[in-house]
Amino acid sequence: MGNLKPENAVARVYILYTGGTIGMVPEDPDNPASPLVPANEDELKMYVPGLGEKEGIHWEIGRLVDEKGDDVPPLDSSDVNSEHWIYMATSIEKVYDEFDGFVILHGTDTMAYTASGLSFLLANLAKPVVITGSQLPICQTRTDAVQNFVNALYIAGYKATGFPLVPEVTICFGDVLLRGNRTRKVSTASWQGFDTPNFPKLGTIGEHIRINTNLVRPPADNEKAPFFAHKTLVSDVMDMGLFPGLRATQLERLLGMEGLKGIVLRTFGAGNAPSYDDFLDVIGKAIRGEGQGGRLILNVTQCVEGMVEMGLYAASSGLLERGVISGLDMTPEAALAKLMWILATESDPEEIQKQLQINQRGEQSQNLFDVRYGGAGKKSEPQAIVKVSARPSGQFDKTALHRAVLRISGVGFADTAEGEDVGLRVFINLPGATADTPTADPHFAAAFEEKYKGPKGTRFLREVTAAVNRVVESGRPINITLVPMGGKKIWYDGLYLALFCKA
Repeated sequence: MGNLKPENAVARVYILYTGGTIGMVPEDPDNPASPLVPANEDELKMYVPGLGEKEGIHWEIGRLVDEKGDDVPPLDSSDVNSEHWIYMATSIEKVYDEFDGFVILHGTDTMAYTASGLSFLLANLAKPVVITGSQLPICQTRTDAVQNFVNALYIAGYKATGFPLVPEVTICFGDVLLRGNRTRKVSTASWQGFDTPNFPKLGTIGEHIRINTNLVRPPADNEKAPFFAHKTLVSDVMDMGLFPGLRATQLERLLGMEGLKGIVLRTFGAGNAPSYDDFLDVIGKAIRGEGQGGRLILNVTQCVEGMVEMGLYAASSGLLERGVISGLDMTPEAALAKLMWILATESDPEEIQKQLQINQRGEQSQNLFDVRYGGAGKKSEPQAIVKVSARPSGQFDKTALHRAVLRISGVGFADTAEGEDVGLRVFINLPGATADTPTADPHFAAAFEEKYKGPKGTRFLREVTAAVNRVVESGRPINITLVPMGGKKIWYDGLYLALFCKA
């Protein structure tokens, strides 16, 4: 226990010691040069004497235990896996009502993965869960361990320190407080070992600790929605990155692994991949599950900053057309943890795909409602006017709409030579639109006019946010009418409406 008695405390904090560099001390206390071993509770306290007493924080240290209640020895973070995330979540659940906040001492190498995993496992969270560690052991004279430990304790013990409540899974490291499922390890040596490239810092730590309260997620109401920990994750997933020269046969072997249910695919740039048919056909076959169960493929960018926008470039249109799911601006760590969690909590394949693209714990900046209308017509049976209808997920809220993007792929024009001028008008929620319907009509969304490149090379992409805002109502289907100009007839492979909403 901490030095302050519980009955005299303003705040009570539970320290879950899982291992890592932060808790390493000499095996022989009288010989600093002896091999480093994980510290016990008394040894850890020795390096932070009197911590929290002045502020009124009582803290206790607990060890990680497995599902049988047996102690799990302190772990090098490279040995941490999704099973240990469940142990950590369960450990917090057992003492949740007794403490005001929680600190997890953890190694740095997989800290971002653990933070992401816990953010999904801890349901209805209303208290701080602060993960910290260090680049150097707590026993060394010049170490970052003590300050990281102190800062994490102060944030978790907010009732005593007067800091704002941060009821999230966070990482406190160096001079910043970061949302856990937005965090990436960016340095193996710097005191500033972590960052959130796609999200602002929740707090900065200097002479004062300053919390950006406008960014903090609100606490759950535990009277109406009691806290609990999910205790299952699907670990039959894989994280793999594309690289120049990856062959379709290599990809096929990877995606064909027995029992595999999902893949986080790290692609180039804004979600791009090789556009060769044999490469894309392997991905399509894996998603359809030909010969075995289908795989979910979640697309995240290899870039440190930015987001996936499938269909923005031709190099990502093939992935979109074959059913790859957008990971938006999620980190690979968050995407992997989210995939494990969604697979464990949803059973309907269509719902799984929808929920992967919707913000659950602050892990992404936007929600994506990807409305897929499929193809229409064929070369032997082109259509003069195409009318299609589909409904976004029931969670779509038009008031949060940020951007709407229409994509039409593989467009063929009958009796048309390559290089010839072609045109196409798009109307939303106006099934009766014809070539005579004026573009001034409020249902008009877009007009495409360009040189025909043949069905394989003709794709249309246009933002249609204004039209969606004008004529679409939440909860109702979105009807799209395509009107070829000049009396032409068309067919196409796929029609997609991506609705990006603020999370």
